Amino acid sequence: MTNNVSLLRGFVAALMIAGVVACSENSSPPQALQDLVAKNDHKGLETWYVKEATHLRQRSKDMTVMAESYRKIQAAKTPSDVPARIILVQHCQTLSETYAKAADEAEVMARAHRDMTGRSGS
Repeated sequence: MTNNVSLLRGFVAALMIAGVVACSENSSPPQALQDLVAKNDHKGLETWYVKEATHLRQRSKDMTVMAESYRKIQAAKTPSDVPARIILVQHCQTLSETYAKAADEAEVMARAHRDMTGRSGS
């Protein structure tokens, strides 16, 4: 195994660990969101979920672009470089799908809160 592959695998592992830490640090909702829930503010919650869905869709697109960037990396210098690149592409694709599913869920929540206000709409 070459040093490049070892470095790449270490980088991927560090990214995964950073993602887990970032997710665990944000496990409780922001205070503003908690306040909206406490106030039973369905219009405010709808707005929050719409913004969250937009943010998550952008992250999904970003991960798709990143996967494509890894796919376009010039030919591997050694045969062992190929599996590392495949791992990076798959990782980005998985994150993109996860963000897209989360955006779908946020849109469902936005619609639910919109319905609770008695308004209809898209």
